[in-house]
Order: sequence, then structure tokens, then C-alpha cells
Amino acid sequence: MSGLQTIDPLFTTTIRDIQRPSSLSELTLQSPAIEVLTDFTRQLPMILEQNTSIDDAREIMRRTHTKMFLVIDAQESFRGLISLEDLVSEKVMTKMGVSRLRRDELTVEFVMTPRNRLHAIDFKVFQMATIGEVLARMQKYGEQHMIVVEARCESVRGIVSAHGIARRMHTPVVINERAVLFSDIYNAMAV
Repeated sequence: MSGLQTIDPLFTTTIRDIQRPSSLSELTLQSPAIEVLTDFTRQLPMILEQNTSIDDAREIMRRTHTKMFLVIDAQESFRGLISLEDLVSEKVMTKMGVSRLRRDELTVEFVMTPRNRLHAIDFKVFQMATIGEVLARMQKYGEQHMIVVEARCESVRGIVSAHGIARRMHTPVVINERAVLFSDIYNAMAV
């Protein structure tokens, strides 16, 4: 039996203060980027298998309150990244038209950003970077997420998101989408 089942609830009518961490410093653009890294050596990554249906992926994201997952194949190899934006964008309609599949037949693999299209940074370099430098790089490529890798062991170490930076800095962060290149349009149509 849980201890909560025997505890009477308290009313908050007299509660006025909100506690805050005493050691958490305010972040600025000059703060170390390591402060905003979701480090997979300390926290389990959110992962979906590439054959997950796009509707199931949306439901999983809704239930977990997570807007981005790493994508793996059946052998658990890193294949790419899927975001909630990918699942609700015109990308889905485009893939349906090109592949001639119904929506319920589309899997994460069809709409994810494959690993060969992601920009990453090596952990050794990342450790020396500032939040401002990371944001500038994300803006340059129009990406909401930056993958941090350990190149020597060919593995994903962690991830940084514009949303996470905004939340930690208590300020809006706007990453403009990268202009669509002719090669992007061609690649989408050639699939």
C-alpha cells in the first residue's frame, strides 16, 4: 500500500512562496553550452523505431509531452530524428503523394530527418562552446535541434533543442527554417 493513500491532502490557501534552486545560475548567450545539453550518459534518450506509424508516433509524443525523438532501426542503429513538426507538416502530405501510400501506411522513416541530413558537433568541441555559438549554428542551418556526438566512438552523446534553451534562459528563441534548396525539392520528389 502506498503512503499517499493514507495521507490527507493539504490545502494551499496559506502557501505564498515558490522554492527555487539555490545553485542554478542565470544563463546568458555567453554561458557554457554544456548547461543546456541533454546528455545521454545521464538521461535516457527518447527513441522510436523507424517502422512506427506516424499516428502512433504522434500519440507517443502527446503522452510523453515530448516533441522530438531519435529514430533507430531494428538493430538499434541511429537512423535520424523525428519531431512533432515533421508529423503535422506538409511533409506528410508530400510523402503520401510521392509514395502513393495512405496516411495510416506511413511510418516515421518516411518523414524523419535522416542522419545524413543532420548537422552534428563533436562533444569535445561542444564542451568549449557557448550557448550563443550553438544558437548561431542552429540558426545557420535552420534546425531546432543540434545533435552532439562522440566522433571517436561514433555515437550520439546528447542533444540540444531551441525549445530547451528558451525554457532555461526564460526568453523566446526563434530559429528560422533554412531556405529550401532545389536539391531538397529534387530529393523529396526522387524518393
